[in-house]
Amino acid sequence: MLHAVTLTYVSHEEDIARHLDAHKQWLIRGFKEEKIIFAGPLSNGSGGYILFHSENSDSVDHFLKDDPFVEHHLVSVSLISIEPALSSKDFHEKWSGNSKSI
Repeated sequence: MLHAVTLTYVSHEEDIARHLDAHKQWLIRGFKEEKIIFAGPLSNGSGGYILFHSENSDSVDHFLKDDPFVEHHLVSVSLISIEPALSSKDFHEKWSGNSKSI
């Protein structure tokens, strides 16, 4: 199952900057633990986006609690889960689940 997470800044830029390195270390941990597929800032500068691969949203919620941005209440979190039905033949089989490859 895939889980799309949008982090929206709700704090001052200085507070975000103070915790940015720790947030990046948390992201690196997510990549190493094979929880995160990709992550990056939103083009409008309002926050960031993370795509997770996990069996359920509870494990994503649990992992998000360790994000310094979440711990320090610097972002609001929106999580939407999807079970892919169709996927590109180029999309990694591990993440596409039982979807039909096109």
